[in-house]
Amino acid sequence: MRGVLGATIHYEALLVLRHRVVWLSLIPLCALIMLLGGFPQGRDRTDEIAAIGDTALLINFLGSAGVAVVLADRLAAQRRPGLRELFAATPADGRTRSVGLVLGPWLVASVPGALVLLVMGLWSAISSGGPAPLAAAVIGLVTIVAPGSLLLTVLANVASLLLPSVVVRVLVVPCWYWATLLTPLVPIPTVTGTVLSPLGGYQAAQWLNVTLPQQDGGWLHPPAGAGYAALALALTLVTTALAFLAGHELLARSRCAEMEFG
Repeated sequence: MRGVLGATIHYEALLVLRHRVVWLSLIPLCALIMLLGGFPQGRDRTDEIAAIGDTALLINFLGSAGVAVVLADRLAAQRRPGLRELFAATPADGRTRSVGLVLGPWLVASVPGALVLLVMGLWSAISSGGPAPLAAAVIGLVTIVAPGSLLLTVLANVASLLLPSVVVRVLVVPCWYWATLLTPLVPIPTVTGTVLSPLGGYQAAQWLNVTLPQQDGGWLHPPAGAGYAALALALTLVTTALAFLAGHELLARSRCAEMEFG
């Protein structure tokens, strides 16, 4: 089972690695992130750890949207004529195939953003003479960038099973903005600034010295702390898993319907 999953991830990663459109989309986006983030020193010149935290949030906001837009149709690809028969001939079962279809391309597409953060951490570590900034970059990557990016990618793929991929790609950016950085100037309910937001603000505040906006103390806006940072991270991961299972169930029902009527 593990060998089949690993082979599926490897094969799908190689396919995306050779797609020029992926790099033509993501590399300019990473250049914009570097410009906005003050690479390599960061925007906060008084606290190297906070500067890395700010950059991790920026990569999660901009980079995650870019990755999700590029990879929005990976699960839906299983339903294309000709590919259904090809996938059915592989030794991977439906769930393993779905994991590989999403995880392999996502790992490849996440590399540019991850490199920006890690190089920034390495630069700051060399400049400061200590490993703390590099460790902070790894923490930011593991607790903020990767979970947020994977969540949005999975949600975009599930949405593409219900809507045309072109429509999903258009909706990804405003939906992500609503969930991560919507300001009070827009008078609609939002999870921005709460423990439900996948931006990673609570993780950045607890582990990367980032200052959060003043919280009102409500149950969705608690003060920063280790428990709430862990809760925010756990909610993002659980939502990702539930979304993937929902997408897999949609695909399974679609295959059953095709076998019944086809």
